[in-house]
Amino acid sequence: MEDITVEELEMQIRRAAHSSSVSLSEYQLTDLLDLALGAAGSYHSLILKRLRKRIEGAEVELTGDEIRIVLELALQAKLSEKKPRPRHLKMVRPPAKK
Repeated sequence: MEDITVEELEMQIRRAAHSSSVSLSEYQLTDLLDLALGAAGSYHSLILKRLRKRIEGAEVELTGDEIRIVLELALQAKLSEKKPRPRHLKMVRPPAKK
């Protein structure tokens, strides 16, 4: 789910705010859970691992609260992703003139 953008996650969060339940494919949920685990603390990590155990079929139904937690954590993880740092530059002095 590396290709999902912050804007897409924010839009999904707005939609989920009015949902009592949602059905996701196994693939979509697994990707969201993987992303969300990057920002999860110990309590939320436990919830996400329990959700992962529920993935059995082609589609998984989540409550509105469950999907909101997953989406919020996925957004946090996405926002905290660091861009690759530039390589350190090393200053080299020219050889001393003789």
